[in-house]
Amino acid sequence: MLDAADLTRIIGVLDWEMSTIGDPLSDLGCALGYWAEPGDSDALQLVQCFVTTLPGALTRRELAEHYAARTGRDISNLLFYYVFALFKIAVIVQQIYYRYAQGLTRDDRFAIMIEMVRVLGAQAVRAIETGKV
Repeated sequence: MLDAADLTRIIGVLDWEMSTIGDPLSDLGCALGYWAEPGDSDALQLVQCFVTTLPGALTRRELAEHYAARTGRDISNLLFYYVFALFKIAVIVQQIYYRYAQGLTRDDRFAIMIEMVRVLGAQAVRAIETGKV
């Protein structure tokens, strides 16, 4: 999105099919759902294979706190948004796996995606049980 007053200034980036309309904490939760950190299980770090586990990267909590400080938004119910995001990502991954299992796509990388669904579900349970993002 461009600033209406200054079209050279980017004020937002939208993923048209994944962005939410309404509560911006849903988008924060989604970002956290893709975020792995060094203390996470090996399986989650493998599923969420991004640079967020490298030394110096913020933790999910640190990212959320930075977001809250910059926006002034209340993140006291962050656990809800994080767990919901894990569920949302698991649904996306499961539908990709389903298409593969039905022969509607032939990319062999999709064959293991059902395991990703299980890992995301286990992470959601862990977050709920520990009360930690």
